[in-house]
Amino acid sequence: MVEVLGLRGIRKSYPSGDGETEILHGIDLSLQAGEFAALIGPSGSGKSTLLNLIGLLDRPSAGELAISGHATHALPENALTRLRGQHIGFVFQHHLLIPAFSALENVMMPLLVERGRPDANMHARAAELLTAVGLQERLHYPASKLSGGQQQRVAIARALAMRPALVLADEPTGNLDTHTADSIFALLRKINQEDGTSFLIVTHDPRLAERCDRIIELVDGQIVADRENP
Repeated sequence: MVEVLGLRGIRKSYPSGDGETEILHGIDLSLQAGEFAALIGPSGSGKSTLLNLIGLLDRPSAGELAISGHATHALPENALTRLRGQHIGFVFQHHLLIPAFSALENVMMPLLVERGRPDANMHARAAELLTAVGLQERLHYPASKLSGGQQQRVAIARALAMRPALVLADEPTGNLDTHTADSIFALLRKINQEDGTSFLIVTHDPRLAERCDRIIELVDGQIVADRENP
């Protein structure tokens, strides 16, 4: 199988007083193409720190991190930005849409960042994704006029714009009611199964975690359990 994420001996420390405090203590983790995994753990366990490292938003203090076979430790910032844009999609609890932009314009943003100017192919890709997430009737609605569930669907479509190998979802259903959360989760699962996109989903909801194929538990900066979910 193709490894989309590889962590070897990852450590992360931050300055603290006269020295440093280590948050992550030698993380080893591999995620293969098409996996659908949950990352769980109590508040303060290091989940956000780990997600920032995997998303190439921060650098580890030690260890090796590879995305789709690309080692990252020696890459300059511009190369990390390019790697992140081409291989990783993000879905956040707070969807971070631009309120005045339409659903279509929000989904086009990663493509605009990559290519510099809009074109017909970009427009078609965004429309295709919004149709796939059930928003074909809302293409030109401003994000501010959409419901919370609809906004999260736009955010999912945006995360898929560059056809990433890996999508990182940080509490993607945290602000939604149970029914809407279930529909969003079902959408993520559908994308995973149909397109083979790998997902790493951070969640505090054990009900959602148990619906993933694999559950990785982080406690005090260490992986204490990593199990397949039958």
